[in-house]
Amino acid sequence: MLALSLSACGYHLRGVTALNPVYAKVFVQGMSESDPVYQQLQYLFQNTQSQLVRDPKRATATLVIDKNQVIQRVAVVTPQASVQQYELYQQIKYHIELPDGRSTEPQTLGRALNYNYDPVGVLASTGNQQQIAQELAQSLAQLLFYRLSAPISAAKPKDAAQGASEAVQP
Repeated sequence: MLALSLSACGYHLRGVTALNPVYAKVFVQGMSESDPVYQQLQYLFQNTQSQLVRDPKRATATLVIDKNQVIQRVAVVTPQASVQQYELYQQIKYHIELPDGRSTEPQTLGRALNYNYDPVGVLASTGNQQQIAQELAQSLAQLLFYRLSAPISAAKPKDAAQGASEAVQP
C-alpha cells in the first residue's frame, strides 16, 4: 500500500536509470578520458543500463564534443584596480552521431561560477579555483547526461539540408 501511494505522488525510488536504447554503448569523441567532465559522465553511466565504450566500432551512438572550453574572466575589481573575484565559464558544444549516418543538430551547454581571489593567499585561491572547476565539470556532465535521457531527433546529413528529420524512438 505504501509503495502504491509513493508511486502515485510522483516519488521514485533510486535505482537503475534507463537511457534510450540508442545509448546502450556510447563512445565519446573529442574529449580525453582524463577530462573532469568525461570522468563525471563515466560516474553517471555507472548506474544505467548503458555504458561508455573506448572502441568507436562497438558504439551504438557517438557523443561528439565539438568544443570544450574553460575561460577565466575577471568578475569583480576593487577601487584600487586589483582583482577580487574571478569567474570560471565552461562551454561544451556537442552533437550525437548514430551508426546509420544520422546526426543531431549541435547543442551548447554552458555554466559559470565565481570564486574569490586573494593575492596574499594565492595557494588558497588556487585551491578554490580547482574546486570551482570540478563543480563546473560535475554540473555540465549532469546536464549533458540529462539531455541524453530526452528523446533525440536525428537526421541523415543529406536530409538535414532539406529539413527532414526523424525522431529516434526508445
